[in-house]
Amino acid sequence: MTSTTRTAVNSPTNIAPSHFICDPSVAKFNVSLGAYLETDTSLHGICGGAFVFDDTGRLLLVQRAAHDSYPLRWEVPGGTIDAEDESLLHGLVRELWEETGLRARCVAGVVGKGYTFLTRRPVCVCKYHFFVDVEAYDVRLDPNEHAAFVWVTEDEAKAKKCGDIELVYTSSPQEAVILEAFGSGRKGAETQDRIHGPAITIS
Repeated sequence: MTSTTRTAVNSPTNIAPSHFICDPSVAKFNVSLGAYLETDTSLHGICGGAFVFDDTGRLLLVQRAAHDSYPLRWEVPGGTIDAEDESLLHGLVRELWEETGLRARCVAGVVGKGYTFLTRRPVCVCKYHFFVDVEAYDVRLDPNEHAAFVWVTEDEAKAKKCGDIELVYTSSPQEAVILEAFGSGRKGAETQDRIHGPAITIS
């Protein structure tokens, strides 16, 4: 069945989740932004991207707002980790909630190795991506950040077309990590099947 797109509605007003579990493989990201940047002085910032698959194995993509950088291009939800975030993982979960209203229950692993890019200032930022399991799939976009969302299959992601929607990605590295995530075999898996080792509780 072809995925459908939805337009933005009012952003959620409840509080971002602060309690979730994570796979041991992402434990190194359970540190503050400042502490992480101390380990690599070439970096000036960190971004996080959330790979959310529904129970049929479709991936959530969001379309950037027309007034933003990379206008109307497609990406996974995510954004900049703030110095105020308790950890990189908390920042990831907060960004997912702010942009989509989705509440993370598990950060289940890393997708790819991360990639660096220069901002307009310019400063060097590294973007990491994570598999994230959520409590429910009721997406509510922040219209200031994204114009629409769509759930896509692997074939649609590869074809860069979902129904009559052309999927122009924000960058070639973003496209590459999307295809890598589909190839991982972890799409649509239950949380207990994603976790490798004792889960870590974050609160």
